[in-house]
Amino acid sequence: MATVREIKRHIKSVSNIKKITKTMQMVAGAKMQKTLNALLASRPYAQLAWNLLLNLAPKTERELHPLLQIRPVRNSLIVVITSDRGLCGAFNMNIIGEALKEITDKEHSFLITVGKKGRDFFIRRGYKVIAEFTGLNAPVPFISITPISQIIIEEFIKENVDEVKLVYSDYVSNVVQRPTVIRLLPFQQEQPEEPFLAQFIYEPSPSEVIDTLLVRIIEYKIYAGVLESQASEFSARMMAMKNATENAENLIQNLILSYNKARQEGITKELTELSTTKAVIESLQK
Repeated sequence: MATVREIKRHIKSVSNIKKITKTMQMVAGAKMQKTLNALLASRPYAQLAWNLLLNLAPKTERELHPLLQIRPVRNSLIVVITSDRGLCGAFNMNIIGEALKEITDKEHSFLITVGKKGRDFFIRRGYKVIAEFTGLNAPVPFISITPISQIIIEEFIKENVDEVKLVYSDYVSNVVQRPTVIRLLPFQQEQPEEPFLAQFIYEPSPSEVIDTLLVRIIEYKIYAGVLESQASEFSARMMAMKNATENAENLIQNLILSYNKARQEGITKELTELSTTKAVIESLQK
């Protein structure tokens, strides 16, 4: 059985760990709230822009716009959004697992990774990572998304890839983060168009408007995906650190019980030794 000194040292060590996990929980909670505010503020604009795109797409000849062309899929490009750091439970592996489901042919699948965890995983296993982005601030500024969208659009227009998918974690609540896959290119109307209350006249023409709007929609979809993943990451880390703090507290309570038991056993042993010594001395004096 461990000595009183060893148990006391163990209690101090676990208490220090508890302070660290508690601090990380508070930091993650603050960052999550800040990112969540940015996410919630961006959703109305994203929905309106998406509805406008759905309204414009039928007015444009698909064959004449390079981002609307549907080709036989030979090469795929997958954008995987993970975190730069760990200590967030199964957050990263859930996203990576979802991305692996989309990779049916390793030779004809290309990757753009956002975050160190996804980058390291795929590079170690020999996947074709054509671009990587790390160290994005939280909440991510919109301008940081532009280089990602430029690579995607360039690769699609050059016909190096025939479809582009985005894999990220959708923030549902503090305890639920859902790995999600959406198709960025080619654009397809996968849901019924919500009619506008008014009819719009597009100047100079629907084709030229959609030429600018579609690029912005792609950028905004990536932006929203990164925000969703960042909010999910901080939420997962906050819950992981909360569980770690609670486990440390339970361990401290168990160690305190062991400490008291060991201390009591030590006192009992000393009293027994004193009583035995006294008895021996008294017997010798007779």
